[in-house]
Amino acid sequence: MTEPQWVAPGSEPVPQPAGPPSGAAAYPAPAAYPVAPMAPPLTVHLRPGIIPLRPLSLGDVYSGVVKAVRGNVAATVGLAFVTSLAFLVPTTALGTWLASAGTPDAGPAFATYLPGVGTILSAVPLTGFLAFVVGQAVLGRRVSAGQTWQGTRGFILRLVGATALIVVVTLGAAAIILVAPVLALVSAVQSGDGSGLGGPIVLVVVAALVTTALVLFLGTRLAFVPAAVVLERIGVLGGVKRSWRLTSGTQFWRVLGIRLLSAVVAGFARQILTVPLAILGAAALVFTGDLSKVYVWQTLSSGVAALVAGSLTTPFSAGVDALLYVDQRIRREGLDVQLIAAAQAETHAPLGQPGDYRRPESA
Repeated sequence: MTEPQWVAPGSEPVPQPAGPPSGAAAYPAPAAYPVAPMAPPLTVHLRPGIIPLRPLSLGDVYSGVVKAVRGNVAATVGLAFVTSLAFLVPTTALGTWLASAGTPDAGPAFATYLPGVGTILSAVPLTGFLAFVVGQAVLGRRVSAGQTWQGTRGFILRLVGATALIVVVTLGAAAIILVAPVLALVSAVQSGDGSGLGGPIVLVVVAALVTTALVLFLGTRLAFVPAAVVLERIGVLGGVKRSWRLTSGTQFWRVLGIRLLSAVVAGFARQILTVPLAILGAAALVFTGDLSKVYVWQTLSSGVAALVAGSLTTPFSAGVDALLYVDQRIRREGLDVQLIAAAQAETHAPLGQPGDYRRPESA
C-alpha cells in the first residue's frame, strides 16, 4: 500500500493520479512496432567506366582521358599512329621532293610545312575515332581498333564535311576582319610616307586581336561537332547545332579554359617529343656537310616528329573534347541518368549502334 500524502494543517490535499491496480505491473510495456530496414544509400558517384557519372571536374576529365588511352591502346595510340602515317607519308614525300628539286632562293622552304598539313588532315578522322572510344569507355567497354573503325567508318565523310565547314567559316570571318587593315598598311608602305604608317599598324594590331578572339570563340562553340556527329549519329548541320547549344551561356568559359589549358599541355608534350628529333636532324646535317640539303633534312625531321607527336598528343586533345562533350550533356540534359540506365542494363546496345548517347526524341 502507498503511504498517505502529508498535508500541511489548513490546506487541501493535492489530487494524485490513479495508479495501476494493486498487484499489476507499474506501466505496460510499449507495443513493439516492426521497423523497416534502412535502404542502402544512393550511389551518387556511379563509375561504370573511366569517369563518375556526374558533372566532371578538371581532374575527372584528365584522368578519364588517361584511362581511356591506357585501356584502349590499340584503338587510340595505335589508330593515331596508323592514321598519321597514312597522311604523313605522302605529304612528307612530296615535301622532300619539292625541297630537293629546287634551290633555297627558289622557295622550297614551303615544303617543310607539308608534314604539318598532313598532321591537320589526320586529325579529322582521329577526332571521330577518339570520340567513339571515349564514349564506349565511359560505359566501361573496351574496344579494339577494328571495332572502332567499324563504329566510325560511316561518319568519316561527315567529319570531313564538318571540318571543312568550320575551316571555311573561321577563315572567312578572319579574312573579313583582316583584309581592310592589311590593305591599308600595304598602301601606306607603298606610298613611301613613313609618317603615315602609325594608323594602319594600329588597325592591323587591333584586327589581329579581334581575329584571335573570333577564332577562339568559333573554335570553342564548334568544338563538340565531331563528338556529336559520331555519338549521336547525326549530320553535319545537326552536329553544329548541338555543339553551339552545349557551349552556350557561362559554360562557354569553362570549355574555353579547359581547352586552352589542354592545348598548352599538349604543346609542351609535343615540344618535348619533337625538339630532340630536330636536334638529331640538325646534327646529321652538320656531320654530312651537305648544307644544300637543309630543307630536305628539315622536311624529313618534321615528318618524323609530326608522326611521333601526333600519335601521342592527338589522342589526349581529342579525348578531352569528347569528355567535355559528355560533361556538358550531363550538366544540361541529364545524360548521366541515361548512361546509368545503359550501364546497369543486362544487355547493352551493340557497339557502333545508336542507343547510349542519342537523345530520346531522336532515337
